[in-house]
Amino acid sequence: MKTMSGGGVWRAVGLAVAMLTALGAQAQGADPLARGERLAREHCAVCHGACGQSVAPNFPRLAGQNAGYLMTQLDAFARGERKDPTMAEKVKGLSAEDREAVAMYYASQKPGHTPSGDTLLLAVGQFIYERGNRHSGLPPCATCHGKQAAGSTELPRLAGQHPQYLIRQMQSFRQGAAQRDSAIMRVMAHRLSDLELEAVAAYLGNLQ
Repeated sequence: MKTMSGGGVWRAVGLAVAMLTALGAQAQGADPLARGERLAREHCAVCHGACGQSVAPNFPRLAGQNAGYLMTQLDAFARGERKDPTMAEKVKGLSAEDREAVAMYYASQKPGHTPSGDTLLLAVGQFIYERGNRHSGLPPCATCHGKQAAGSTELPRLAGQHPQYLIRQMQSFRQGAAQRDSAIMRVMAHRLSDLELEAVAAYLGNLQ
């Protein structure tokens, strides 16, 4: 039987390693959630958490967020249509496939919430969210975001979001300082009183 020389053995070993590496890369590429998890941990976890449960309310919870909405927002950051220096830097090195994988991964995670024991405030928040305020001309939030605040492909899931984050976003719409413009949200923000905003944010944060 003919045996391999030392060099031949090492070439065979090198070829086997290369094949295993290629197969591993293919397997990872075939599993967008695994790819999304890796990218999320590398690029997003510091602010949004590895599983989309950001600890600081400065950053939105992404766990359970609609994948289509997340992809739209990441694409907007990548094109410079939605402006934020940190996010622009984070998405700069991500391909369209990478952004889709991250969106799918975060959408697959279990949503969080911020429990509240203030039943009266929650009741006010639910009323305003579901029925609006006819005296101030405020339409129900549920008209667009759904009764359970699950959102859609175009609109974000609000259920379980940090109340402080929601308040800050609405204040930005009031001041015209939001990262993206929305005529509807500007109207909503101006017609919500501070108490109503606090109540709606508490109600939404409490939802699971």
